[in-house]
Amino acid sequence: MPTIELKIDRLEKLVGKKLDMKNLEFDLQMISLDLEDIDQEERKIKVEYNPNRPDFCSPEGIARALKGYYELEIGIPHYEITPGNIIVNVDPSVKQVRPYIVGGVIRNIDLDEDEVATLMNIQEQLHWAVGRDRKKVAIGVHDLDKVVPPYRYTAVKPNSVKFTPLHGDGYPMDLEEILLIHEKGIEYAHILEGKEVYPIIFDNNNDVLSFPPIINGELTTVTDDTKNLFLDLTGTDFVAVNLGLNILSTALADMGTMLESVKVNYEGGKEIVTPNLTPKKWEVKQSYINNVVGLNLSTDEMIKCFQKVRMDASKSKKKGYLDILVPAFRGDIMHPIDFTEECGIGFGYDNLPKTIPRGGIGKYHPIQDYLNRLRKIMIGAGYLEVLNFILANSEKQFEYMRQEDDSSKSVEIANPVSKEYDTMRLKILPGLMDTIRLNRSEEKPIKLFEVGDVIILSKEEETGARRDVHISAISYHEDADFTEIRSTLDYIMTSLGYYDVYEIKPGKNKIYIDGRCGEIYLKNSKIGEVGEIYPEILLNFKLEFPAAAFEIDLQKFF
Repeated sequence: MPTIELKIDRLEKLVGKKLDMKNLEFDLQMISLDLEDIDQEERKIKVEYNPNRPDFCSPEGIARALKGYYELEIGIPHYEITPGNIIVNVDPSVKQVRPYIVGGVIRNIDLDEDEVATLMNIQEQLHWAVGRDRKKVAIGVHDLDKVVPPYRYTAVKPNSVKFTPLHGDGYPMDLEEILLIHEKGIEYAHILEGKEVYPIIFDNNNDVLSFPPIINGELTTVTDDTKNLFLDLTGTDFVAVNLGLNILSTALADMGTMLESVKVNYEGGKEIVTPNLTPKKWEVKQSYINNVVGLNLSTDEMIKCFQKVRMDASKSKKKGYLDILVPAFRGDIMHPIDFTEECGIGFGYDNLPKTIPRGGIGKYHPIQDYLNRLRKIMIGAGYLEVLNFILANSEKQFEYMRQEDDSSKSVEIANPVSKEYDTMRLKILPGLMDTIRLNRSEEKPIKLFEVGDVIILSKEEETGARRDVHISAISYHEDADFTEIRSTLDYIMTSLGYYDVYEIKPGKNKIYIDGRCGEIYLKNSKIGEVGEIYPEILLNFKLEFPAAAFEIDLQKFF
């Protein structure tokens, strides 16, 4: 979860009132922030915000919400945008690499040290929350007065253009060299991997503003003398690049700057003007909101709730409905259910009536009760519970474990963010092996278990995959053997009352050593395997001692 540090003195200036630290701790949570750290002496609070609220990535965004909460300003904030004459022409060649660009101009900037730090932090947070680490959206901030419009967004061959990149060694490099040598080029080269052309932004003199999403040109470096900024946001998702621009430009406007629009000309004479802060209109049924929140608010009361969360609302022409306007810097409203949360925040969670839900008090599902009982049995046997991700690494799941990658069963991730998590696990044991690898220097014996889900492709399921529950356990030390893990298995089956109806039959499995393993049967139905881990697998996970393990499919127990 992303975090942001709030200096109370600065927040007071932005909100326009004195803030008591103790009350502020409560108020921040009421607008859906979580407290991370509180420093009474330095008058600082670090808060955590949900990634779906990137407008909270700056003190300005949080102050905007607090003004509504305190009813100092209600309704959608108004920002004046002066029509500008700067043009960005988009060449059709960018379609094959990074098709979208929007821009904005910020005039009369005079940022103090805190505001400069905020600007840098907003870029970093938006690159993560909206931009998916620059893959979806990348932001460029330039000194407007150092380049000559109109600008041209195009795509070029990797070795056809040279310029001096920001934070480089001070000499020109072509685009291929930047990806191979420059720090940011190395970090983000994967985004352009396999592309025949790379995106670039030129000014009217053919000077380079930016090589998105990698690095800006040194020419447009922002300094203490900078008075006007040009913002460019490029990406693969038009909605996302617009959202990023709206969040960044409104935060800068709250710092006291002036906003100016930019014209972007696309292929076929299509012209758009950005930033576009026109709110989005929704039509939502009042009874739906009241039913979900558990209230009986009148139209006027509900309108007031939405105004407090910096939205505008009015009675719709359609009976029983509200017309709600959502500000352009809010990208998290996707469904009418989202308005129920906003209404609850505007009403005040602390003001909601305390009632017992209809249908009685919740309780554990019988299967969860069974699994909790099983966990207690394993802990009683001297094993430590771990909880690994359902997402897994295909190499460790299959190659490390001497198993064939069965595409008919495994769910693979089409575009994994990380190679470490590119598939859904079919077995729990590889995750336990990896946990021991990361803790192999700890005191022996290491005895671990996990009760959790595995995901298996299934044409019979509506979703195309089913979720099964497995248990796996492993013992790792110099004397680990089949006898030890078999005794653990006997203890489990005895505790569950299955000792007389379960047995272990000889079997072969590449995970275990031949002659020191077996297949586990319950009432003549195979439910798992047990044995000593094959030496090659131990070496794959960099383990030096023997290990014995079992894994059971618990579906047969329910």
